[in-house]
Amino acid sequence: MNNESAGSVSTDLETNIRLLTQQFQASEDLHTRAFHYKGHQGCLLYLVSCTDKMKLQSDILKPLLQAQEGRIIDVLPVLNLAVLFDFKAASAAMLQGQCAILLDHTAEIVVADVSASAEQAVTAPHNEQTIRGSQEGFVDEIGKNMQLIQKRLKTTRFLHRQFTLGQESPTIVRLLYIEDFADPAVIDKISERLLSHRDTMLKSPGQLMNRLEGSRLSLFPQLLLTERPDTTAAHLMEGRVVMLVDGSAFAVIMPATFFMFFQAADDFNERWWNGTVFRIFRMVSFMLGISMPSIYIAIVSKHFDILPIDLVFSLKASLENIPFSPLMEALFMTIVLDLLREAAIRLPQSIATTLSIVGGLVIGSEVVNANLVSTTMIVVISLTAVASFSVPSHEMRLAIRLISFPMMIAASLLGFTGIAFSFSFIFMHISKLETFGVPYFYPAAPFKPRRLLNAIVQLPGRVFGKRRPERGSS
Repeated sequence: MNNESAGSVSTDLETNIRLLTQQFQASEDLHTRAFHYKGHQGCLLYLVSCTDKMKLQSDILKPLLQAQEGRIIDVLPVLNLAVLFDFKAASAAMLQGQCAILLDHTAEIVVADVSASAEQAVTAPHNEQTIRGSQEGFVDEIGKNMQLIQKRLKTTRFLHRQFTLGQESPTIVRLLYIEDFADPAVIDKISERLLSHRDTMLKSPGQLMNRLEGSRLSLFPQLLLTERPDTTAAHLMEGRVVMLVDGSAFAVIMPATFFMFFQAADDFNERWWNGTVFRIFRMVSFMLGISMPSIYIAIVSKHFDILPIDLVFSLKASLENIPFSPLMEALFMTIVLDLLREAAIRLPQSIATTLSIVGGLVIGSEVVNANLVSTTMIVVISLTAVASFSVPSHEMRLAIRLISFPMMIAASLLGFTGIAFSFSFIFMHISKLETFGVPYFYPAAPFKPRRLLNAIVQLPGRVFGKRRPERGSS
């Protein structure tokens, strides 16, 4: 009775079968198969939905029936074998596609991997497309993602730590890093935060990202997500840590700094002049995305006198019959644009394309005809949207959309002074922000001129020569 209450394995086969079966609440997915091994009664337990029956029959059942001597773990032609002594661990292994082998008069459970894997073809990345770069993207299977990274990192220093998170529905999570390149303190800190996960189920990597971020109140993303194995391998070689979650086609790169969100794979596949110019364009687009509506509001509300007289007359004419303030116009058009963007994401692709074209044309023309929004505001919001779309990171694009709202309010109240205060607050915030002990605004704060130049300008490698990566830095 003590063994039963403790959940440990006894020497009685029927008791062990009953207790292991109870772990699954009499699930119809659980099947058993009795067999004899060296004169002893045995039983094979497996979940049909997680098991490859051909593997089970050829690699487990057939060798057991034909074996004449030796231990079970010595006669099975399976690489992934383990001996367990409690039912909870055995049931967790069975949920991962392993079968449990019980033998009479033996107080142990042998589990062997016979999992059924649905092979998912490697396709081109959907969100990080390149012209001349690799056309391989991550898939939902963590083992396949490891292979894609390992194919690009031919080094014996490539290591990983594996975690099983989720009390009721275990999910495999792996931390990848290169020994002597990644900072051990960062690895230990990430591992500690992962082990603090006590939820019953890991629904998405976003649950872990909320725990891993240093400042949860910051609007700026502190973790970089990518679906490209070549990008992941490059960050590993620069001393960063990568997290893979089984069932997710994205890798999470830590620690992330501000300038990393403006780098694209094409920067390193084109001539350095092209990479430099377009990286600078993306940074300028970030500034325009958060400030362009605010600048327009400040000019129209407080600072008409800075414009040429001809432009003043043009703006006055477009605003003549508009009953709302510039702030209300900007908020209305920004919200409408965000609603169109969200609808295009959630709808099927064939319908989303039609909605984007028809919705944009109809709404844009009709709100002007109804004198709800000025034509100049339509142009400003459209340019703002185009500027935000040029930023490679989806998380940074979301941050641009959120930051622009309080900046528009500040511009409406204080004009250019409000914009100046907003930018000052933003730069103070990102200068103070840290991710796993690494300054978020590195190498601008603390100021490292040589590395800042390399972060902004995609210079040829021979300019700086070979350099060893700084642990955790950009």
